[in-house]
Amino acid sequence: MSKLITDTETKFSTTLPLRKGSDGFDTRQDYLIKGYLPASSIASAYGASGSYKSFLAVSWGCHIATGKPWAGKPVTQGAVIYVVGEGGIGVPRRIRAWEQTLNGGSPIDALYRVDCPIFPASPESVQQVIQAAKDVKAVTDMPIRLIILDTLARCFGGSDENAAKDMGAFIQGCDYIKAATQATVLIIHHSGKDQDKGARGSSAFRAALDVEFNVRREGDGGALILSCTKMKDAEEPPRRAYDLHSVDLYVDDDGERITSLVLNDEGREAIDNNIAGDPDLSGISRLTDNHISLWQAIRSRTGSGDSCTRSQVRDDMRAMGFDVAKKFTRWLDKLEKDGLIALDGERITPLSQRDKTRD
Repeated sequence: MSKLITDTETKFSTTLPLRKGSDGFDTRQDYLIKGYLPASSIASAYGASGSYKSFLAVSWGCHIATGKPWAGKPVTQGAVIYVVGEGGIGVPRRIRAWEQTLNGGSPIDALYRVDCPIFPASPESVQQVIQAAKDVKAVTDMPIRLIILDTLARCFGGSDENAAKDMGAFIQGCDYIKAATQATVLIIHHSGKDQDKGARGSSAFRAALDVEFNVRREGDGGALILSCTKMKDAEEPPRRAYDLHSVDLYVDDDGERITSLVLNDEGREAIDNNIAGDPDLSGISRLTDNHISLWQAIRSRTGSGDSCTRSQVRDDMRAMGFDVAKKFTRWLDKLEKDGLIALDGERITPLSQRDKTRD
């Protein structure tokens, strides 16, 4: 009987890391926040000004630094570095509001701020970040789990966000920081003029991400809606709303009460009965921006009288910057199960609210 030869026993001349086809299929995916933030990854949360995206970053950073579950999900505890590229007193006040609300008023020992921008496209700046990570690790005796860059614009220097070459240099620097520290790099970013078209700047940015979230306000109220728009190697978490409430911090010398907001990580269904302005989506749960964009692509084709097939809509989604290689079929299946579409081989037929009421 011939002996089974394992890869470790096979001698190759190449220095490339050759492995047999399915080796590693059961490798565990480590998370900082289970189902939301993968460990040692490049992530982004983007949204318009005033969408509360920095409050989300503070919440994630505080939960990871203290090891407290977020939205009921397990958290891998570790040290956090928050690069406050826009400066100011907002972030420390937000952290203090979290400490008072969720940490018994005690300071968070494993969360450190850098109150100036860093520039991933600059090798010198990258080395400074790596040294800061070593210093924090030594002081806290904890591994660095998360490095937050708030915002991309402030940490981009004088380069052009729309230029693929400049964006590539920025991402390369973030990758270097990630590799050297084994931390997840979370980039807070602005959306473009049209929020529905995603984050601002070169499409090379989104292509390089392992995970991306869109953050937007829920109406005019004090809540944000968090939607996962990309999750490279797992299912996207459901679209949820998170409330923010005011916390009194102190009274200043003029007798004015100073407050900040803290995010309640107990998510709920978004109060958004007309999702994307479309009554057909009313009452349908667990929709991500990917599902909504897919539905809109289908309705756009049929509304203009064009044919609508799987391959055509897949191409439409790809042209809009969506990664359709892995999850396009799953997105379609959900729309079918929710009664939004009918699938007949390649053909896709949308079922309007009017059609459904006739059944």
